[in-house]
Amino acid sequence: MARTKSTTVSNNAPSKEEIQKIYNETVFAKNSEIYKQLRDVTKSSSKSISAIDKETLKSYFRNIASSEKNLRNTSRYLYYRSNIYFRLINWYADMWDLRCRHVKPNYDLTKPNDATKTLKSLNETLNVLDDLNLHGNMTEALINTYIEDVYYSICYYEEGVGTFFFRLDADECAIDGRYQTGDLSFSVDMSKWRNQQRQQIIEWLGEPLKSMYDEYERTQNKWVHCPDEYAFMLKFRMDDINTIIPPFLPLFLMLASNEDCIDIQAVADDLSIYKLIYMPLKTMGKTVDDFELSPDLAEKYFKRFVEDATNAYTAAAMIPGDELKVIDFDDSTDKDINRVENSMNNILATAGGGAVINANNITSTAAFNAWLKEETEFAISTLMPQIDGFANRFLIMHCSNPCTVKHFEVSVYTKKELYDQLLETCQYSYSNRLALNTLLGISEKETIAMNFLENEVLKLPEIMKYPLQSSFTTSNSGNTEDGYTTEVGQGRPNVPDDELSDSGERSRNQ
Repeated sequence: MARTKSTTVSNNAPSKEEIQKIYNETVFAKNSEIYKQLRDVTKSSSKSISAIDKETLKSYFRNIASSEKNLRNTSRYLYYRSNIYFRLINWYADMWDLRCRHVKPNYDLTKPNDATKTLKSLNETLNVLDDLNLHGNMTEALINTYIEDVYYSICYYEEGVGTFFFRLDADECAIDGRYQTGDLSFSVDMSKWRNQQRQQIIEWLGEPLKSMYDEYERTQNKWVHCPDEYAFMLKFRMDDINTIIPPFLPLFLMLASNEDCIDIQAVADDLSIYKLIYMPLKTMGKTVDDFELSPDLAEKYFKRFVEDATNAYTAAAMIPGDELKVIDFDDSTDKDINRVENSMNNILATAGGGAVINANNITSTAAFNAWLKEETEFAISTLMPQIDGFANRFLIMHCSNPCTVKHFEVSVYTKKELYDQLLETCQYSYSNRLALNTLLGISEKETIAMNFLENEVLKLPEIMKYPLQSSFTTSNSGNTEDGYTTEVGQGRPNVPDDELSDSGERSRNQ
């Protein structure tokens, strides 16, 4: 019977052709084809980035406001040219963990609240947040924000499928306002979209670019506001939204000087492998040209000697004299190496992420952790409110009764301290347990789903008699129950890392 049933199921299963047809009809498949056409791989569409020299850079500093575009191009050039700048930008962008959040349903203290309605609101909100996938989508946005100070994009969303952020050129956009949620709005210069390649993008993506371009053609006003339901942007320097200046502008001259030092060192390294041999040609009399051997004959002899006895990196010259001399060109190499090293150390001492990139300067865990907290605030404090503002504005547009999301202002380096605090509060209530797991990268819905799987489906509490033991699940009494002895605390608890002195840390490491 079992075999017959299996055969019946197999005969009813869809064929490969039917599965492919079903997939082709999904929204995901259709949008995937659109997004694959955003760039014509047969044509070169990369933006050119010109090299920069210190004198030109100094001229930009004389009038920063009128050199915004040039300074952004310089920042982009240094991002590709300087390993220090590349690592610094990526260090700040990679420290974010936008999975760490707290989702709060709407709750009214003055009247009864409907549990079913609240549960539906939470479920709908978590589904949209999963589709939005801020943690996965923000890396590109953050990198470009730290490079250029701004990031402009159009957000395309499909329910149950996901979200796609189409980046716009910062040179073709301008901030035009601020939403009540705290994030910024912008307009796009649609006169830049007249060429064939841009027209193809408009055709593939459709709205809102099509409507924006139609408005430009109708009004001949090149600046067109990006619709609120699609607009997403970030700006790091929030002290002045009218000026777009790279965040790490003060480092540019030092980075340019360091690259010059590296170029000089490269020349010195090349020169150090060369040698020059002075071949003596003795004289007999008091006059300079009274040689013992005819110079023409000596040249033939020395030329053969040079060709047979030396390599391509050795040159020779005949001079009046009695002694064979060799000149090396590596006298200044050590000096150049020291110059480059000192230049790099000065930059790393000035740049925020330098203490991580140049880890030899870190002396203690306590100082390191305090420094990481400061760096986290620097990287996150101005951008996190904008991301939260966009996320909540996005939820309002795509949920019938949205909850409110708030991301914790922590980085991958500082979230452990918040985790310990939440873990302690979870001893006394359930309210923070969902937020606690988000610090581990586990969403609220994943936590609830796994709890259902363990308790209702697999019934692990019945199969696994004893849970994992910790200070939160056992007492300090050491009592024996059902043949199982609980763990008893052993000795004095460890002192937290941030309270350790340098000598205490050395003792612990020993």
